[in-house]
Amino acid sequence: MDQQKVFDPFLAWKEVYDKTESYWGKVIGENIQRDEFSQLLGNVLNMNLQYQQAVNEVTGRYFEQTNIPTKDDVANVASLVINVEEKIEGLEERFDDFETNQENNAAVRRELSKVKSDMKALDKKLDRVLAALEGQQQLQETLQEKLQEQLQQQSEKLQTQLLEQQMDLLDQSTAPQTEKSKQEVNK
Repeated sequence: MDQQKVFDPFLAWKEVYDKTESYWGKVIGENIQRDEFSQLLGNVLNMNLQYQQAVNEVTGRYFEQTNIPTKDDVANVASLVINVEEKIEGLEERFDDFETNQENNAAVRRELSKVKSDMKALDKKLDRVLAALEGQQQLQETLQEKLQEQLQQQSEKLQTQLLEQQMDLLDQSTAPQTEKSKQEVNK
């Protein structure tokens, strides 16, 4: 009786876990290595890709019809702005170098001031373009909200009309029965 074994539930649980894990690990491993599993996974990925492409295409058409810039349009404008800024910085560096070499030349100074004013005007125009893009983004959001509200109102209106039609049909179906019962009472 010294060495009486006490039931250990954790040890039993570990044994059950080890046995089931080894069996199911083999089964799942074999199934994953099959060509059918690869084909199924490939089909799922293709379906997801087709769905994403369809969503992108529909969204692009919607934005094109409503004259709202897409994410790609904004990215293109941003890249153009960055390119212009890089060119302006390059010109500024060249003009700075040129200015140091030609400090006494008044014509060069006038040309530089003209270029600087042109750059400022260009900067202001770019700011207006960016502000217009932000305004269009806000317009897009308000249009989406209004569209959702209109859809909700139309849905409610259609539900009300459907209920009224159902009530009319119910009234029409009960009206002949009440006339028959009146005629039977009169007889």
